Amino acid sequence: MPSIRPALVALLLVAPTLAADKPAADRKGLGFFESKIRPVLVRHCYQCHSAKAAATKMLKGGLQVDTRSGIRKGGETAPAVVPGQPNKSLLLAALKHDGLEMPPKAKLPASIVADFEKWIQLGAPDPRDGKVVATQSIDIEAGKTHWSFRPLADVKPPAFDRGETVRTDIDRFVRAAQQAKGLRPNLRATPLTLLRRLYFDLVGLPPSPDDQQRFLGEAEQDFEAAWAGEINRLLASQHYGERWGRHWLDLVRFAESNGYAFDKDRASAYQYRDFVIRALNQDMPYDRFVRLQIAGDLLAMTGAKTNPQARTALNAVAATGFLVAGPFTTQQTQKERERSRYEQLDDIVGTLGTSLLGLTVGCARCHSHKYDPLPQSDYYRFVSCFKEVGFGDTSLNLNPEAFQAATAKYTAALKPLTDAVATWEKARLSVRFAAWLSRRPPEPPVPTLGHWHHAGPFPAADFNKAYDTAAGPEATAGKRVNLGQIFRDGAVGWQVQPTWTDGKIHNTLSGNNAANYLVRIIDSPSALPVEFAFGGDDAIKAFLNGTQILNKKTMGGVKADQHKVKATLAAGRNELLIKVVNAGGVSGFFFRLVGGQVAKDVVAAWKVPAAKWNTKQKTAVRNWYRTTDEEWIPLDAAVAVHRKTQPKPQMTPVYSAKVKGTSYQFGGDTFKVYFLARGNADNKQGEAPAGFLRVLINARANDRHWLNSTDKKSPVKPRIAAAGWLTDVDNGAGHLLARVIVNRIWQYHFGRGLVTTPSDFGTRGERPTHPRLLDWLAGELIRGDWKLKHIHRLVLASHTWMQANGRSADAEKIDPDNRLWWRRGARRLEAELIRDSLLDISGRLQKNMFGKGSLDQKSNRRSVYLTVKRGQLTPILQLFDAPDAMQGVGKRNESTVAPQALAMLNSPFIRELSGGFAKRVRPDAKTSLENAVTSAYRLALARAPDSSEKETMLTFIKSQTASRKGQANAEELAVRDFCQLLFCSNEFVYVD
Repeated sequence: MPSIRPALVALLLVAPTLAADKPAADRKGLGFFESKIRPVLVRHCYQCHSAKAAATKMLKGGLQVDTRSGIRKGGETAPAVVPGQPNKSLLLAALKHDGLEMPPKAKLPASIVADFEKWIQLGAPDPRDGKVVATQSIDIEAGKTHWSFRPLADVKPPAFDRGETVRTDIDRFVRAAQQAKGLRPNLRATPLTLLRRLYFDLVGLPPSPDDQQRFLGEAEQDFEAAWAGEINRLLASQHYGERWGRHWLDLVRFAESNGYAFDKDRASAYQYRDFVIRALNQDMPYDRFVRLQIAGDLLAMTGAKTNPQARTALNAVAATGFLVAGPFTTQQTQKERERSRYEQLDDIVGTLGTSLLGLTVGCARCHSHKYDPLPQSDYYRFVSCFKEVGFGDTSLNLNPEAFQAATAKYTAALKPLTDAVATWEKARLSVRFAAWLSRRPPEPPVPTLGHWHHAGPFPAADFNKAYDTAAGPEATAGKRVNLGQIFRDGAVGWQVQPTWTDGKIHNTLSGNNAANYLVRIIDSPSALPVEFAFGGDDAIKAFLNGTQILNKKTMGGVKADQHKVKATLAAGRNELLIKVVNAGGVSGFFFRLVGGQVAKDVVAAWKVPAAKWNTKQKTAVRNWYRTTDEEWIPLDAAVAVHRKTQPKPQMTPVYSAKVKGTSYQFGGDTFKVYFLARGNADNKQGEAPAGFLRVLINARANDRHWLNSTDKKSPVKPRIAAAGWLTDVDNGAGHLLARVIVNRIWQYHFGRGLVTTPSDFGTRGERPTHPRLLDWLAGELIRGDWKLKHIHRLVLASHTWMQANGRSADAEKIDPDNRLWWRRGARRLEAELIRDSLLDISGRLQKNMFGKGSLDQKSNRRSVYLTVKRGQLTPILQLFDAPDAMQGVGKRNESTVAPQALAMLNSPFIRELSGGFAKRVRPDAKTSLENAVTSAYRLALARAPDSSEKETMLTFIKSQTASRKGQANAEELAVRDFCQLLFCSNEFVYVD
């Protein structure tokens, strides 16, 4: 197509380069260092590369890695770490055993090496200044004076009359701070600007032209009523949970695979994503939302009788996906498993700390926290609350009502059949047994099994054809077997196998994608119900007297008793034909007769005259005889046939936390937690009891407040106690929990929180810009029964949120960073919203909710339903800073790089969507170009173009048409160029 790049240069503003939030990035990097890097250095490097090693003349290569300056200076060769340049960092090369080797005896796991590479890419943040710091005990009570650890203040909004810039109590707090600095906020933005802002904030999709027209009409009549109605309508939308669920999934490092080299899929992990969306849509109280994610599997109702109860149980179990969403490597030696188990627990507690409490709890793993009142002992006691957590699929029946109805129907139909058997046994068994006894044979009648005969292999083009094709002997199934028969022009015939004994696995068959046939003759003295046990590799079929009784694909090695089948032998000759299908390599089979044999007590009784039988012997023979009676056999067979129809519940797998589920197994201590000196699993200091962070426990309480139970036989499970402590506003962490989540809501609405370090409320984090407002909002959340939608309404009704994005030179001098919220800052849409908007505007978005996702970035579903596979992330989302799901993210990076513009300009996917957009605005040549331009602006930007814009775009379309002189669809393609141009504009990907 003709180039539209010159038009872009002429028509579009260059996207502003956004300065990175360096303090936030530094804090994130330091947290990564403390949790991932320092523990490895301490365990594997300090012995030979530290000040202590130097003092004892044990220093190797002149390299000290126990200080920032030492690790950057390096040893005798070159700098060990060059911040931001992994390829120039000798330490990384040594860890990879690339020329140098550290540690010298064994290479560290690939996951640890990857952590060091990531740390260096982050700039190698390192708080160690090299000075010897005397160990100090932590004063917990003094630590409680930090602003975030204090109880919520009883705050009243400042006195401000309602007016043009004061609409709600939020505005009163904000205006008080502005007034103290001599600032005035901007006036309210235009209705359509507000509407577009609101749609992206709450549902993550642009308002349609119909939505725009409806709102403008309502706002003209009564703006306040129209605005409140629009907020309520969008909060009630099912798409609200999709939008805000994505925020939460960032925090909890949600993914649907293990990560690392093998990156095994977690096929049912999507159930956690669906739980989050449903919970937010239902406005589940936030304290319950948290409790379920900590201990939902322990709180869930077992044996649900109704469908609503089953759905509640599903939510509770799925919620614990929070705990086990982190990466999990399967590349472990036995020696590495214990260390990795502590890494797994650290991931759980570290994520919980940052996402729920805004605390870097993981930094207390190797030593007491350097900055916050979090002793190392508290860390291990808190970790102990989760010591039994593993992961796996929990199976749930989500339709118990249908199962109960089917079971009742089955039971009702079974009763007359079992009654018929009981009636016969009462009326006929004794008479027929006595008659039979008078003429009993000298030996108990048992079937006689002849030798096996084998024919094959019969190769086919592939495994399925070998399985499906009735070759040779199978083609004659239903007829008498001719053991002298020759197949394939004399190439294959029946071969007797007298050494093949029953009850053993015989790996003697061959042929790739081939069938082997086995047959034997079974003589039965009478009609006799029997049970066969089969095994076959990789598939098996069985026919008795021409009737198929088994048809199974196993796709694996043969095993004893893989398949059991009940059948009835006819009196006289019976022919059992088996087909074993092999995919490749050596194949085998297994067979034994399970039922139909005569029990030992019957054989023993047979040796004694009937007149001398005791009660036990008579009962044994009588029960055995019953199974051979020609009147009883069809009655029992009818029961057996019906029992095969017994309904089974339809079970749904749910990836979740499981008590002692999948973990790094290393023996009896797998599900125990010990205090570890320096975080080293080889240096245990005693088993750690369950407990909580003391800085967040009221002086009048202690751990026992949540762990003790009035029922000594049923102690409180530590995870349930932890969930109680986290949400307890009287004695536990409830006030901090509320502060953190209302700050996150503010951040997602404004682009920046009242606390600008949303996952660090500790002493190294930023203090709140409006501490009284933060406490008031947290109090409102608690007073409002922890309902998040209540906080949304407060924020969205405020003038602070509704103001325009104008700049003022005077205000810039006073508050250049807009910390006092005197204007609204423009914000770029997140990656998912950009992709969803492209699909929506092009007319391709499918809004079906829930269920398994897709790895295809061209899927027409919303981006929240794209499968998050750690080793195969979605390219277009990564391009616009979607997280990698290896750790929780409280605030995304917002980069501005050339590949973003290049993708919007050159991607075939974007070009394809531009075509759909063009078809919507100009379905045929009857639609004028003027109307097409206006429609496109309303769809993409939620406004009409001004006269200058319209004229410019019409000129562009005509120019593009002219450049395709001679093409029949030149104008159609030019309109597509114009639509792609709007997709490439700043205004499309930014919200004002």
